[in-house]
Amino acid sequence: MFALDSVGFWNTAVPLGVLMILAVLIPRILVDRETRSHGKVALGIGLSVVALFVCGVGIAAVLTATRGVPAMALGGSAELGTSVAIYARLSGMTAIAWAPILALVWFGHAQSVEARRGRDLVLEDR
Repeated sequence: MFALDSVGFWNTAVPLGVLMILAVLIPRILVDRETRSHGKVALGIGLSVVALFVCGVGIAAVLTATRGVPAMALGGSAELGTSVAIYARLSGMTAIAWAPILALVWFGHAQSVEARRGRDLVLEDR
């Protein structure tokens, strides 16, 4: 059964909020602001997905440790593989919160690329 505190502010809302903020900030670091290539934007967004997934694994490990199950106390390789799989699953579940935000960020970057391309075409015609 679930514990009474299985969903709460500190163990659900705050980590999801952090991941959603990171979904906006990480692409700002990884995507070149002056690029005219959708491929570079897609690469930056893909790297952002990986970074957000890794952050989610870390947050899941920290939250699990605060509830009394330290991540690395399991010792053996089989237990370690199981714990990593559990944290990866929990991280994947958080994508329901940050993936739509990241998609909107990607759309914004794609619009910026098209605006720069259009500006370049106008300046070429002069």
